[in-house]
Amino acid sequence: MARISFKSLAALILVLGLSTPSHAANVEIQAGIFGGTLYQMSYALTEILKVHAPEITASAVETNGTGMGIIKASQAPERRIVAGTLVPVMEARAGIPPYKKAFTGLKLIGNMSENIQTLITFDPSIKTIEDLKGKRVGLGPKPTVLGHNHASIVMAACSDPKSIDFEYMNWGSMRDAMLDGSIDAMILGVSSRQTPPWVPVAVYGELIASRGNPHYIDIPVEAVKKASENDKIAYECKDVPAGAIAENVPPKDVPSWRDLLGLYAFDELDEQTAYTIAKVLYEHCDEMATYSAAAKGVWPELIVPTVPDDMIHPGALRFYKEKGLR
Repeated sequence: MARISFKSLAALILVLGLSTPSHAANVEIQAGIFGGTLYQMSYALTEILKVHAPEITASAVETNGTGMGIIKASQAPERRIVAGTLVPVMEARAGIPPYKKAFTGLKLIGNMSENIQTLITFDPSIKTIEDLKGKRVGLGPKPTVLGHNHASIVMAACSDPKSIDFEYMNWGSMRDAMLDGSIDAMILGVSSRQTPPWVPVAVYGELIASRGNPHYIDIPVEAVKKASENDKIAYECKDVPAGAIAENVPPKDVPSWRDLLGLYAFDELDEQTAYTIAKVLYEHCDEMATYSAAAKGVWPELIVPTVPDDMIHPGALRFYKEKGLR
């Protein structure tokens, strides 16, 4: 059998119009808790990368929240990416506890979802945050955005914040506590969409089925600004618009605040990999919904970073500038 030389094989590939990937990479996405929005979005991204950037092999790896994802990624920054929320990333970049140092090299590739954080209650006597004095309020686990950050904003709106009894728990526990009266109010996360309906966390439907529609508690803009000053974090205000969730739900615009879910990487991740991921995410995000319903909360305009250029990974920034988006 005649042997084919390497040069002959290369020439044959060129003739046939075939090519090998010019930039292969193997990356892990630290994706948060299995089944959560971040994990679902990360999985959907790995699937569209297989189609549109097969030179990048990406896998979603479960972690215990954004903080743990940041720490794990810092241990192998050249190949690990963080699927996380903006607020803990800002805390990590500033070296705010529990982070022992400032992770200034952690930068954004692109956003994937927008979550609005507000409050609900079934108690008709609770109309404002001031009415939460002496009440029990369910929040997410304390180390998370749904825990200590939301508590900070709520306390900033109350004249006697120490009187509020915060209970830090998971969504299932909050649901049960609301149903049996163990807590008087709770945080509600709502994922925005380009067009209604916006999507609250799953337990919201169970609460409605058991007790009817809760009512919403405004989170004043002044409280968000005050908490920003206290915590040295730029919390962003965002309303849940009237009728965004269902007909006449909520019945009016509800002042709240938002956190963005996105992909982050350290400077050590090479620029071409970050560029390609940003490109695929931006140009093919509509395909992600094929793999996860959570991905209906991503659209091109949302993906583009609104943070300063020095908080965007250089590879991703190159893509956004080439597209005229920055």
